[in-house]
Amino acid sequence: MPMWPTADSPALDRVVAAHREATGVEATHAADAPATWLLMGEHVDYAGGVVLVGQAAQRVAVAFSPRQDDLIRVTRHVPGADADTDEISTGAIAERAAGQQSGIDARGRTTTPPAPEGGLAARLAGIVWTMIHRQLLSRDTAGLDVTVVDDIPAGAGLGANASLEAAFALALQGDAEDIDDAPMRARLAEVCAQAAEMFSEVPPLRARHTTALRGVADAVSVIDYADGSVTHAPHPMSAGVCFVAVAVPGPEVDEAELIRERREFLDNACHAFGAESLRLLPDAPQRVLEWLRAVHKVHGTENQPTADQAAGWLSFDESETRRAQQLGRALRSRRIEDVWPLLAESEVALTGQYGLTGATELVQLCNARGALGARAASAGTSAAVIAGVDKRHTDNFTADLSADGLLVVELGVGGVATLRR
Repeated sequence: MPMWPTADSPALDRVVAAHREATGVEATHAADAPATWLLMGEHVDYAGGVVLVGQAAQRVAVAFSPRQDDLIRVTRHVPGADADTDEISTGAIAERAAGQQSGIDARGRTTTPPAPEGGLAARLAGIVWTMIHRQLLSRDTAGLDVTVVDDIPAGAGLGANASLEAAFALALQGDAEDIDDAPMRARLAEVCAQAAEMFSEVPPLRARHTTALRGVADAVSVIDYADGSVTHAPHPMSAGVCFVAVAVPGPEVDEAELIRERREFLDNACHAFGAESLRLLPDAPQRVLEWLRAVHKVHGTENQPTADQAAGWLSFDESETRRAQQLGRALRSRRIEDVWPLLAESEVALTGQYGLTGATELVQLCNARGALGARAASAGTSAAVIAGVDKRHTDNFTADLSADGLLVVELGVGGVATLRR
């Protein structure tokens, strides 16, 4: 399989032209956002952990204009394929939102809403719904025609959905005077994550939205969810390393239910202790396991993890956060040689302690082909890996893996989400 192609012109220019051609009107606003790639820490954001995320050169662009009816109609263009269109009414998205609200059962316990139905139009309409309810859009907002030009390869673990949501949220706020200020960008990232929780079939990683909207092109974003801070560490590329995504063509890994199971457990534990996140709870692993055993005694084990399962998840949250902190320090002190053992440990923990499908065989293949290190690109949602390669050997590495029939994407250097002025 050949390398993922590089676009001849910016996605932002193409989406404006495509929107004009499809609707006959100029876009009200347009914005684009970069792909994001995980260096370490996915899944621990929910426990108040630390996540390291980079921006990639591939981008997705969104343009919109108002309609006279209540439909959110989305047309997406991707390289090498026909455009696809999806739509949903604002009334239908309001019904989905109502169905995602928690309730109380006959025994006084909080009930868990069903998994979101998802869908392209629903995800973007969900952002409109969320913005209206957070007073970022007028309640008079009706239907929209939305055009998307997506240069981010699907199935490569590069957060295409999160980038699309970030770009759309930015475009919707195109008239805001403070659109480039950190508080507004942080608020938009929160909107995207909240909407994705309610309307996306895949549980979101908040760090992707944050990195797309607040990251820096030549640095790795270090996001600490204990205090919400966003800092930056030197990009490993400055040390002569090239990063690539390597994916097996075919259907994506779908373990959304397993991810939600782990998150529901954390939600219940936080609620039981009145803590915003378990990282802010002293002696969290021991106390949470004691609480879980008490729940088993009182309510039984139905719809609850075993103590051993929970212990593994809690251990992963702590150890992965510790590795992410170590990795951040290694990058800041330019100790690039310390990066690769940490990536290897993280890969083992994802499939062991945390129990999600990683990409062990693909990691092993990348290492055999000369990678300095590799790790699952998005465990539980993608059969891809992110591999670090010495720049001097990148051409041979990518050529060998392409010859093996794998999709190879050089990540390059990204840039923060931008609004077309």
